[in-house]
Amino acid sequence: MKFITKKTLCLLSSLLILLSLTPLLPFKAQAASSESITDRIYGNTLYDTAVEISKHGWDYAPIVVLATGKNFSDALTGTVLANKVNGPLLLTESDRLTPAVAEELKRLNTREVYLLGGTVALSTGIEEALKSQGILPRRLAGWDQYGTAAEIARAATSSSSQAFLVNGELFPDALSISSYAAAQGIPILLTRADSLPPETAKVINDLGISEVTIIGGTAVIKASVEEQLSKLPQPVKVTARYAGYDQYETNTVVLTQLSFDTSKVYVATGQNFPDALAGAALAGKTKAPILLIPSTQLGSTTTGYLTQKRASGSAFTIFGGWGVISYAMESIIRTGNVQAQVSLQYTQGGLGGINGMLNQVKSIPSPATDYADIIAPSWYYLDDTADGNVVGGWDATPKDYQEFTSYVQSRNLKVLPVFQSSWSTPKTVDTVMASETARGKLIDQIMNLVSSVNADGVVIDFEFMSNETGPYLTQFMKELYAQLHPLNKLVIQAVMPRTGSEAWLAEFDYPALAQYVDYLHVMTYDYSHGTPGPIAPLDWTGKVMKYTRDQGVDMRKVLLGIPYYGVDWTATGTSYARRPRGLNTLYGPTTDKDLSGMLELIAKYNSSVQRDASQVPYFTYTDADGIHTVYYDDAQSWNAKMELLSQYGLGGIGAWSLYWTVNSQSSSVIFSVLKQHLR
Repeated sequence: MKFITKKTLCLLSSLLILLSLTPLLPFKAQAASSESITDRIYGNTLYDTAVEISKHGWDYAPIVVLATGKNFSDALTGTVLANKVNGPLLLTESDRLTPAVAEELKRLNTREVYLLGGTVALSTGIEEALKSQGILPRRLAGWDQYGTAAEIARAATSSSSQAFLVNGELFPDALSISSYAAAQGIPILLTRADSLPPETAKVINDLGISEVTIIGGTAVIKASVEEQLSKLPQPVKVTARYAGYDQYETNTVVLTQLSFDTSKVYVATGQNFPDALAGAALAGKTKAPILLIPSTQLGSTTTGYLTQKRASGSAFTIFGGWGVISYAMESIIRTGNVQAQVSLQYTQGGLGGINGMLNQVKSIPSPATDYADIIAPSWYYLDDTADGNVVGGWDATPKDYQEFTSYVQSRNLKVLPVFQSSWSTPKTVDTVMASETARGKLIDQIMNLVSSVNADGVVIDFEFMSNETGPYLTQFMKELYAQLHPLNKLVIQAVMPRTGSEAWLAEFDYPALAQYVDYLHVMTYDYSHGTPGPIAPLDWTGKVMKYTRDQGVDMRKVLLGIPYYGVDWTATGTSYARRPRGLNTLYGPTTDKDLSGMLELIAKYNSSVQRDASQVPYFTYTDADGIHTVYYDDAQSWNAKMELLSQYGLGGIGAWSLYWTVNSQSSSVIFSVLKQHLR
């Protein structure tokens, strides 16, 4: 992937001089940035997400509402009760009190818990677990979900003139109204599509309800239910029916017809209930709406609502991780860009250790989210033992990794450590991938390392493989994705660039691999090797993208490789020596020519800059070492490459590497190009 790991390990020795000039900051001295904002609340599981929502809303809650995370029917109406008792709505497994929930109840100093549903929904073992913590369980249950909803309504209010009526066999409509109902203290009741359950009719009478608002169209709740309401002993009037073409349009109808405080809009998936259900208790505290969205294309009414709220300055907080609401969908929600484009920025290892990487991240101007989304530090490598073991280093300790992650996340960026091939034994990855046992061990280690540093996912960069390893590599990514995706961790794979004409690189089966990643980073750089030439010529880069598209890959998952470096080629007889260089001197003025950047060399030798057919600049100069030919990138050539984003509908860019942006003159050029094309 990167010249530092493949082609010029000898560069490390010369960089020792450079590092002696580098002002490495004490890592622990880094303060949290004011850029940090809470814009997504999530945990590794749906139970963890509910706990995180609780932590954002409550420091103390003597009474809490608890529901199962497995089935929505008993839990749908619980947000009104949660608001009444001023506590969160937590979710647990049906057969045990989830450990994270037990810990959250301790943090909240909870003394009483309402259990929603019978013992099938929440077992008696959960009651016993609560009692063992000194917590009084109170179960609210009926024969079915209709009876349970009636009992919840009685606990939430002794009387009410109003109620909302939703289909008890579907969850989206109840979620649409839940935060409003909670804020207003209006009970939510359940009905069948074509008949009013006796339990619902009875609680309507008991609470003195005289007016009902129906959520959902006549396909969801038929007109016959309205007729039954009108014929109750105490007739009930249907004052309104909020409905749309589907659950998402119904959701936006509710949000536009009722009065919410939209300074903050909470967003949750409409394809499952847990995140929106737990989130509604938090949203209800501030009378905020919950917008439900699908996993793929947004409907016109949802798009219109988002456009209106963005224009009025609403802030958006998402419930759930990237496995629930994708990174691409998040960008659409926040910016309105139909094609979300991600900025993946690598930090280069071996150049000052963890502090050197910190300096690279610090080169990103504020706010960092104007230029970047993901930081990928080069931390981990396959051990040469080829048994699936992982080694790390760059003189860092696990605590250094954790603090680095914390700092980067404080700038509202994601951290995805890179797991790379072995340097010393190229066949290591072949051996590991071919062994089911070694793959399993490797996945276990990746999972543990990601958890230990609180990373947001991983970048897998395995190279040095034989073509025969291709199926094993795909199987590995399938197995890894199955472990990480449910935990809301992003998975990115870096792959070598292919045009289809190569007799090698067949191990990278683009369409197969794309099924098991969130993004496929195609490393379109390092084109020229033995003789002077551009690092990433535009025509070749375009051919790689065309090949990728022609293979049937979803191009919204593809990240275009962008090189920040160039190469200084020195003629040495019949061959050439190759030295990477940046646009400007890396760490400031120096008289050592080996540390000069491209623009310093041009000025020093009064060189004439030319451009090749792909707009890549190059020049020559002569010194005591011989004749040099230098190819590099500047704003013009970067802009030309970035045009491929729209041409191929790409998901964004993956840039190697932030090491070359530390100089402020370089960063001002590079980051302005990124902002122009990605934001």
